Amino acid sequence: MSYLLDTSTIIDLLRGNQAIKDFIASHLEDIFVTSCICEAEIAEGIYREKEENIKMRKTQLKQLFSSFYQVLPFDSKQADIAGRIRAELGKEGRLIDDLDILIAAACLSFPATIITKNAKHFSRVKNLQICDCF
Repeated sequence: MSYLLDTSTIIDLLRGNQAIKDFIASHLEDIFVTSCICEAEIAEGIYREKEENIKMRKTQLKQLFSSFYQVLPFDSKQADIAGRIRAELGKEGRLIDDLDILIAAACLSFPATIITKNAKHFSRVKNLQICDCF
């Protein structure tokens, strides 16, 4: 099985959340990825830190990303899926954040089950498999 770690899950990993660490440890045969969009959201948080913490946080993030999963680049296939998602949600009057739409598109494109604390928003996206077990 493949899992895409949402920004909220990556933050939990960086904070040492044992539940997500245990989940990953119990799924060693599975594939874990994230999106470059999540990487951008994490980078934003890092650059909001005090100047003296930025280098350390960037190093932590780099170590985390290199340890067990790949960062998916955003591509034309994902752009098409994101456009469809945004159009459908807009017609329904149920839009979610643009970055969440891009993350959902990455997840559907790969394909993977998204691991997130934001299941309420992601559940609006048709055919998106969600794990909100944390």
